[in-house]
Formats: sequence, structure tokens, C-alpha cells
Amino acid sequence: MNKKHLLALLPRALALTAVLTLAACGGGSPPLDGVIGGTGIKGPVNNATVSAYAINSGTMGARIGFATSDASGNFNVSIGAYSGPVMLQMSGGTYTDEATGTMMSMAAGDVMTAVLPSVAAGAIVNGVHLTPVTSMAQTIAQHLSGGMTDANIAAANAALGTYFMVGDILHVQPMNPLVAGAGNGATQDAMNYGMTLAAMSQYATSQGMSYSSAMVTALMNDASDGVMDGMMGSGGVMMGGMGGGGMSMPASAGTAGLANAMANFVASAHNQSGVSAATMQALMNHLSGSDGNMLGAIASPVVKGTINGTVFDGVVKSATVTAFAVDNGAQGAQIASAQTDAQGNFTIPIGSYAGPLMVQASHGTYVDAATGTTMMMGASDVMTAVMPTVTSGATMNGVWVTPLTAMAQVRAQAMSGGMNDANITAANTAVGNYFMVSDPLHVEPMNTLMTGSATTATTAMKNYGVALAAMSQYAMNSNVAVSSNFVTAMMGDAEDGFLDGRMGGSSISMQMGGMMGMTTMMSDAGTSGLATAMADLLGSSMNMSGATVTDMAALMQQLGDSNGMLQ
Repeated sequence: MNKKHLLALLPRALALTAVLTLAACGGGSPPLDGVIGGTGIKGPVNNATVSAYAINSGTMGARIGFATSDASGNFNVSIGAYSGPVMLQMSGGTYTDEATGTMMSMAAGDVMTAVLPSVAAGAIVNGVHLTPVTSMAQTIAQHLSGGMTDANIAAANAALGTYFMVGDILHVQPMNPLVAGAGNGATQDAMNYGMTLAAMSQYATSQGMSYSSAMVTALMNDASDGVMDGMMGSGGVMMGGMGGGGMSMPASAGTAGLANAMANFVASAHNQSGVSAATMQALMNHLSGSDGNMLGAIASPVVKGTINGTVFDGVVKSATVTAFAVDNGAQGAQIASAQTDAQGNFTIPIGSYAGPLMVQASHGTYVDAATGTTMMMGASDVMTAVMPTVTSGATMNGVWVTPLTAMAQVRAQAMSGGMNDANITAANTAVGNYFMVSDPLHVEPMNTLMTGSATTATTAMKNYGVALAAMSQYAMNSNVAVSSNFVTAMMGDAEDGFLDGRMGGSSISMQMGGMMGMTTMMSDAGTSGLATAMADLLGSSMNMSGATVTDMAALMQQLGDSNGMLQ
């Protein structure tokens, strides 16, 4: 072919290349790449994970993007072609606490959130601030009738702005009072915002709280029903105290308590901003004179869905209990968290959330059934539970979170389709059958450390309580340092549906006491080994319940003869 013919064909070749390129890009339209940019401020939060979630019919849906914040708390989350309301959630990371000047980590179970009205597909949204105040607004919107609709989002953000005298809580940049002269040239809105956040840290310090991020969680829970009164609905709000201890939130924490904390911070050496008490007097007067009602003229009623339950492996107090949405069978966004009280009880507000629900408990202390000593759950140990679909606004009472519910949760998660309603029901039933407990989520385990507790306990309650105590006994017999580590091992063992000391094809390791290092879980740990541990526990002085080997013979026989299959 000569040069003239080649030149004649060149335009056609270029046109064909252009068509193919456009087709590869989706029929001629360039791909959309929406972005939400902003800053996480509790003091700037460094190295935190910021996740963006779709909102469907007022409730949180799938995660549509995530990013990591930089040293200044800045983030940019790509959300692709998504259009609609967006919920942001920040977890992890570190920040400089305003009241103490010390570097703190966001504690486990603590998050900050913000909710944005509908964004257009491909939109670039900048200047979003994610703070304790936007977190309170998000939880209010979530609990309003209809959930996080555009109208409720706008109303909740406006209500929090009015309460703290900030014109736009999403876009006003809070003044950082730890920066020298930060008040020079700052607007009143920016000063009000920054001093509000500092007052929250100051209040946490005055209450002996180990992490001021726990104060954010407490304020979110308090705000969930639209009234700052130390309550979420009819239940009290628990706060994380010094050394992990729990305490009830005072009724005045979000009103006069916050005003007094603001006055104390303004007068402290940590206030480097140059802002005086006189400048903040209007806001302090507003807070101290408030009845705590943040909703004002908002007519939409608050939906007060809650989970009320108990964490038990022995009484587990001061644990962080977190509720998660279940999205397409997998653990989704965090809904809310709370702390257990001295009896292991918790109340978590879930508002208008509807769907399967996962609960996770961590970092609590308990009296070990086999040794009688107080232990703290290992740093990586958790107990979980998973429930089939709950309806919007439902109140669920009497939910137990135990090693058995934890085994059922990991089993459901590993099944084909993940934590859907059918798998959740099947897994809870299978674990219940294995330990001869009719309903692990709702039967109360007998406490073997309580004198005479077997007298009034049903057979299922005895089976439940002695099964848990036997796990502690097995851990002690195996020189496992903290019995919660054996619970983690049992969860791993249950994942594939067989209690055989293995997780799929891998052996399971447990941390031994002192300098003894790691040990491998025995293949009979969940079968005859557990039956033997049960007999040991029943015959020990630590069994105060009055339950005997004869009482437990049927369960011990079933465990001893089992091949380990959960069915």
C-alpha cells in the first residue's frame, strides 16, 4: 500500500480509535468521581480512618469510600458517582486534648460522625468539618422519624448550631484554642465552636475520664433523644472513667456542666487563643440556662429504638459495647456505643435503624469463674452477638452478649451469604443446640460464682452458665494467661462449623501466662476437653451455685461424645 493510501485511511483509523476509547469509558461519558474533602477536629485528628456511607431510606447503607486523615486532620474521600445523602464516620487516630495538652488516641468504640444532605453525582464538596458537634447532630437525625432524610439532616444540623451558637456546624472552622492568638480575627461563630469542643474535653477531665473521645460518645448518646439530660430515652448514659471504670452521666453535663467547664478552660493555661470569658459569656449563659431541649420547633418525633442487654462471662463491667449495622451480610457502619455498668448492663440507642444488627463488647473487666480473680479482657479479645432484622424504632430487651453468642456470630459471618437473617438464625440455633441452651441471645446464664444460683435456675440457664465457667476452667488448666483469650480461640474454632482446635486448615494459638509464650489449642478443647473442664469446675470451691455433676451429666455426655460439628 502506498503512502497516499495510508494518509487517506488515517482519519478513519483515528476516528475508530476515538470511538473505542469512548466505549471503554462507558458509552462516551467520562467516569464520575465525586469527592468529599474536610477536616476531623477534636483537636486535629491525625491518621484516622474516614469512611463515607450511602444513606438509603433514612438509614446508613454501604460504604462508598474511605481515606486517612493527615497530621492536620484533613481528608479527601472519593465517592465515585454516588448521589444522595452521605454519612461520614471517623475512627482511630490521635489528637491533642485541649484540656490537658496531651496526645490521646480515639478510644475503641468512639467515633465522630457528620451527615450531609444529598450531594450530586460527581460533586466536589469541600470544607466539611467533622466534630463532636456534627456527631451529635448526626445521631439526632438518625433518631428522627424517617431517619437521615435531607429534611431531618438539615433540621438536626441547624438545631445543634442554634444550641451552641454556631451558624453552620458543617462549614464553620472551629478556632483551635491551643494555638497562640487564635482568637485574633476569629469570628464569634469560630470562637463559640472551638471553645465548645474545648469545654467537652475540660468536662471529661473534671470527671476523671481516661479519654476525652469517650465524652463525645456520651454526648452523642445523650443527644440521641433530642434532650441533653444525661439520658437516652428512659435509660441513663454511661461514661468511660479513669482506668476504664464506668460512671453515670450527670443530668447537667450538656447544659450547666458544659458552661462551667468552658469557664474553667477559658481561665486555664491551656487556653492560648487570647479569647476571654467576657467574649464567651453569651454562650455560657445560654448553656447554663438551657433545659437541654435541642429540637425546638422540630415537629418530627424522635424514634427511640434501643438495645438493652448484658455482657456476661462472669459480670463484665466497664466494657465498651458497640452496635454495628450489617450490610450485605458483613459488618457495616457503627451505629452507637455505650459502656456497661457494674452489673454488665448496657443500653445502646439505635434510633430508626432497621436490619440485622451486630453487637461487640471489648475492654471490660470481669471476675474469672475458675480463679475468682479480676481480669481485664485482652486488648484484641472481644465478645459479639448478631441478631436477625430489627424493625425501625424497636426496643430489644434482655439481649445477652457472651462467648456462646460470639461463637454464633463468627459462624454466621463465615457462612455463604454472611450475616443474613437465615444464617444468623441458623448459627445461633446451632450453638444453642451444641451447648443445650434454647436461645443463647435471650436465656440468662447462671452465675456459678453466686451462692445458691442453681436453686432457681432452669436447665438451660445452668447449661449456659456452667458452659461459660468451663471455658474459664479450661483456660486455667491450659495455663492461658487471660481466659478471654480462650474465648477468642473458641470463636476462631467455631468459624468453620467444627470445634476441632482449628480454623479452617490452620491451628489456633493462645497466650500462656508469664514467660511461657504461646500454646496451640488442642483438638478436643471444644468437646471432651471442655467436658472434663466442666467436671473440674463443678467439683471446685469456685462453684458456689450448688449445681452438681449430676445436674450437668447430659451436657457433659453430649460434649464428650461430640465430633465437634455445630448443627
